[in-house]
Amino acid sequence: MPVIKIKRGLSANIPSLTLEAGELALATDTGKLYAGNGTDKDLINPDQANAETATKLKTPRTIAITGDGTGSSGGFDGSSNASITLILANTGVTAGTFTKFTVDSKGRITSAVAITAADIPNLTLAKISDAGTAASKNVGVAVGNVVGVESDGKINPNLLPALAITDTFPVASQAAMLALTAEVGDIAVRTDLNKTFILRISGASTLANWQEILTPTAAVSSVAGRTGAVVLSASDVGLGNVTNESKATMFASPALTGTPTGPTAAAGTNSTQLATTAFVEAVRAALATADALKAPLASPALTGTPTAPTAAAATNNTQIATTAYVKSQGYLTASDIIDGGTF
Repeated sequence: MPVIKIKRGLSANIPSLTLEAGELALATDTGKLYAGNGTDKDLINPDQANAETATKLKTPRTIAITGDGTGSSGGFDGSSNASITLILANTGVTAGTFTKFTVDSKGRITSAVAITAADIPNLTLAKISDAGTAASKNVGVAVGNVVGVESDGKINPNLLPALAITDTFPVASQAAMLALTAEVGDIAVRTDLNKTFILRISGASTLANWQEILTPTAAVSSVAGRTGAVVLSASDVGLGNVTNESKATMFASPALTGTPTGPTAAAGTNSTQLATTAFVEAVRAALATADALKAPLASPALTGTPTAPTAAAATNNTQIATTAYVKSQGYLTASDIIDGGTF
């Protein structure tokens, strides 16, 4: 026969226990039985020694606060809520707004004054995280100083290095190059020589002050025995008998004749490789073997331990019911135990 066990546990856990309407729970240490009523729980078998619930204390009590605060609720018998007005003890500090405080061991403020300059410690620049690197530099023109601007908001020109802007001058002759008003670093492009010169020292009218800018010498002197503007042909590289043929025309739609052969792919191959007659025959034999192992659809004679998909618990149709489906219906057996659990 099935065994039914109600929920059970110690009486100390009863206050936090939630019961469904009609659900039972037993306090195993007191023997008291409780039943859920839909919103809470009722004691079914109370004893007469102490009341389970009461609206008033038998003996009224007084609740009071002492120490650093005072206050009293007067009498309290449990029939209604009671409140206490807390009065904090004065610390001796005058009410106001302050920036410097002194507190006692309990954290109470015992004195308060305004902060003064003497209260602020001197800080080194190393302890100021956002002062920036310029804050540690002096203003001046010595090495390591920060340069200040003049009354016009600009740096004194004497503190700035001279600037040179390089110009490029196309010229058609040596005389035209030597007649240039050029500065060191300027470039002259000689169209008559197809060469370029740069003024290396002051004095553009002196030829020796100009330096030719050399270009790298080409290492290749000829290609396939040809010089100048070379256009190679197939015969220049020994391919005179070779014709141009693209992959598109070389391998597209070949017209095979005779009895072409090819390697037989391994069983199970699934690719664009050509299938030989041997591969096709192997596939046909494998299909015939697999088909012989299948049971017929009409009245199959199953053996061993056949399986089937398990239907959902609420299924109601002609689908095969597995043992898992039958167990999911929750039918009781002789060995089943209905247990409400413990608390």
